[in-house]
Amino acid sequence: MLKYFLLLLVFTFTLFSADALRCKLVNEDDILKIKCKYNTTSKEYDRNISIAWNSPSAPQDDRFKTILLPAYNISTYDYRYFDGRAEGPWTVSATDEETGKVTSTQFIKEDLTEETDISSPNKNSMAPPKK
Repeated sequence: MLKYFLLLLVFTFTLFSADALRCKLVNEDDILKIKCKYNTTSKEYDRNISIAWNSPSAPQDDRFKTILLPAYNISTYDYRYFDGRAEGPWTVSATDEETGKVTSTQFIKEDLTEETDISSPNKNSMAPPKK
């Protein structure tokens, strides 16, 4: 019985230790925003997470932002206002600057609704090639 419990515990930790990037449309004070939240594992030190928004057709709408993720925290987020964003498929990626691991997700602006939840689990993450 203890063996099964330990196996379940290891599986649970593995399941929740994967990096993920989740985007959704939120309505805050009657203002629509696209909010992307990056979840990762907790570390004992501060680290930088870079979030890049890539527009489908308007490079001036792209954005790159570096966010400090304090020690022992597991998530950070960034948002963009919905109105004024270019139509079409957007790519959002989060990079852990310590490891170089990139987690990306895509969404199509015109397909977003407040019920939409776009996520990218660890399977779409990629580490840089080893030298």
